[in-house]
Amino acid sequence: MLFEHLEEKEAVKKASLIEKNGYDFYAHLAERAEDRDIKVTLKKLASEEKRHMKVLEDKYYPEAGFGDLITNEEIDIEEYVNKTMDEKVFTLNLDMEKLVHTIDTVHKAILLAMHAERYTAEYFEGMAEKTSTEDGKRIYKELADEERKHARELEVLLESK
Repeated sequence: MLFEHLEEKEAVKKASLIEKNGYDFYAHLAERAEDRDIKVTLKKLASEEKRHMKVLEDKYYPEAGFGDLITNEEIDIEEYVNKTMDEKVFTLNLDMEKLVHTIDTVHKAILLAMHAERYTAEYFEGMAEKTSTEDGKRIYKELADEERKHARELEVLLESK
C-alpha cells in the first residue's frame, strides 16, 4: 500500500487534477495564441504538465479519476475569472476550454497561469514536507521546482511582450 493515510491519496488526486487542468489550460490557450513565441511556450508547458500528470498517476495510483466537469450552472466561469483571478483555479474541476474562452486577453490568461504555477509549487512543497517516503519527497520537490520554472518562464514571456 503506497498510502498510509487517506489524506495522502486525496492529495495525490488533487495534484493530478492540478496537472490535468494545467495541461488543458495551456493546450487550449496555445490554440488561441497568435504570437509565435507565446504559442511555443504554451505548447511546451502543456507537454510538461502532461508529463507531470503521468509521473503522479504511474507512481501513485493509475486508477485516478476526475469525475464530471462542473457545468456553467454550477459555477459562472467568466465571473470567477474576472472577479477573482484566483491562482487556485487549477485545483478546481473546471472545463478548461470554456475557461480559456472566457478570458478576454492572452496577457490575462498568462498572468493567471503564472499565479497558478506559483500556487502549485507551494502545494507540492507542502506535500514534500508531509509525505512519509523519501521517494515521495523527491518527486514532490522535483515537481515544485518545475512549477517554479514554469512561473519564471511565464513571467519572462509577459515581460517580453
